[in-house]
Amino acid sequence: MTRWISALFGRLYWRTFLLIVLLVSASLATWFQSFRLLELGPQVEQTSRQITSLIDLTRLALIHSDPQYRVSLLDDLAKKEGIYIYPRSPGDQWTPMNHSEFTRRLEVAVDTRLNEQLDFADVVNDRPGLWIGFEIEGDPYWLLLDRSRIDPSLSETWASWGVIATLLALIGAAVIASFVNKPLRDLRLATARVGAGNYSQMLDELSGMREIREVNRGFNRMARSLQEVEEERALMLAGISHDIRTPLARLRLEAEMSVPDEQAREYIIEDIEQADRIISKFLEYARSTTPKIETVDLNALIDFVRDRYQKDETVVLHLQTPPVPPVRANTLELQRVVVNLVENAKRYALTPGEVHTDLDISLQPGIDHVQLTVRDHGPGVPADHLAQLTRPFFRGDAARTSAKGTGLGLSIVEKTITAMGGRLELSNAQPGGLQVQIWLPQASAHTS
Repeated sequence: MTRWISALFGRLYWRTFLLIVLLVSASLATWFQSFRLLELGPQVEQTSRQITSLIDLTRLALIHSDPQYRVSLLDDLAKKEGIYIYPRSPGDQWTPMNHSEFTRRLEVAVDTRLNEQLDFADVVNDRPGLWIGFEIEGDPYWLLLDRSRIDPSLSETWASWGVIATLLALIGAAVIASFVNKPLRDLRLATARVGAGNYSQMLDELSGMREIREVNRGFNRMARSLQEVEEERALMLAGISHDIRTPLARLRLEAEMSVPDEQAREYIIEDIEQADRIISKFLEYARSTTPKIETVDLNALIDFVRDRYQKDETVVLHLQTPPVPPVRANTLELQRVVVNLVENAKRYALTPGEVHTDLDISLQPGIDHVQLTVRDHGPGVPADHLAQLTRPFFRGDAARTSAKGTGLGLSIVEKTITAMGGRLELSNAQPGGLQVQIWLPQASAHTS
C-alpha cells in the first residue's frame, strides 16, 4: 500500500491534479462558509420571529380559552402544528442547548423580543428536541418544537450548485493536469526513443506554449546532433574496419602460400582470424540502425538455437522453455543475442577438466513481459565487475579464463536488447556461474 501511494504521488500528473483539487475545494469551502455567515443574520431574525410568535400565540390561546377546552387545544396544536406544550415541574431533567454562533444569537434575539429570560434545552427527560421554557401567568411550561426549525442549512438549490461546482472542479483539474503533463510526457517518451537510438520522431515545434516550443526545439537540435555524431561514428568505424580487412585478407593469402613452417603458418592464420573477429565486432557494435520491431515467438527462436548447436560438442544446452506469449522484438537481432551469449559462455565458462560447457536456457512468462535467462556453470565474475561487463572493451578475462575476446560481446547484447525495449541484468548464479536475465515486453501487453 505504501509503495502504491509513493508511486501515485511520485507522478507529476497526480500531484498537479490533487493540488488543483485541494485549492478548488478550499475555495469552495471558504465560499460556502462565507455564505453561511452572511446568511446567519437573516436566519436568526426569521427563526426568532417564528419562536416568539409561537410563544405569544400559545400564551394568548391558553389564557383566553375555556379551561375545559385547553386539553383539546393542546392536542390540536400537537397534531396539526407540531407544537407540544407540557407543564414544567421542578423534577424535570434537562440539558441546556449546545451553543453555536447561531444558537447564541437566537437566544439573545428571542429574549430581547419577549423581554424575558427563557430556558433553551436540547433534551428534557431523555426526549430530544428544541425545548423552550416559558411562563403563562406564573405557571412554568415547556414548548417543544421540531429541531429542524433552528438548524440553519443551505437550500437544495445551493446544495445542487455546490455538487455541480465540485464536479466541474474535478473535471477542470483533470484537464489542466493533463494539459500541463502532456508536454513532459512527450519529452519523456522522446528521450526514451533517442536513448534507444531512434531519431525518427521529433517533438512538435509549432504548436503549444512558447516555453514548450523552445524546449522542443532545443531537444530536437540535440537529437539531430546526436544522430549526426552516431552516423559519422558508424561510418568512420565501418571505413576503418573495411580498410583493415583488405590487407588482412592479403596477409592470410600470403601466409598460406609463402610460410613453409606449418605451425608458424597456423599461428599467423589464427592471429589474422582473431583480428578479423575483432573487426566484425567493431562493425556490429557500430551499427546505429534501430531494429524493426515485430512479434517474435521465443519458443521457436530457442528451438532454432538448439538446432544450431545440436552437433556442437563443445557446448551442451539444457532447456526449460514452457510455452510463453509472443514478445515484441526483432527475430534476427534476438537470434544474434542468444548466439552471442552461447558463444560467450563457450569462450569463458568452460570448467577446467571438462570438454564441453553446460549452459541453461529458460523462459518464464510475467504479467506484461517474458523473462529469458541464460546461465553458465563457469567460475563467474567478481561482484565489482558485474556492472562493468556491459561497458565497451571491458574484459574480465582474468576473473574467468584466459580466453581472448574483444570486450564488445555483452555491450552489443545490452545495446540490442535496449533498442528493442527490453532490459538486461547480469548476476552471479549459485553455486557458481554467470547468469544473464533478459526481460522483453509481451506483444499482447503492447497492443492492449
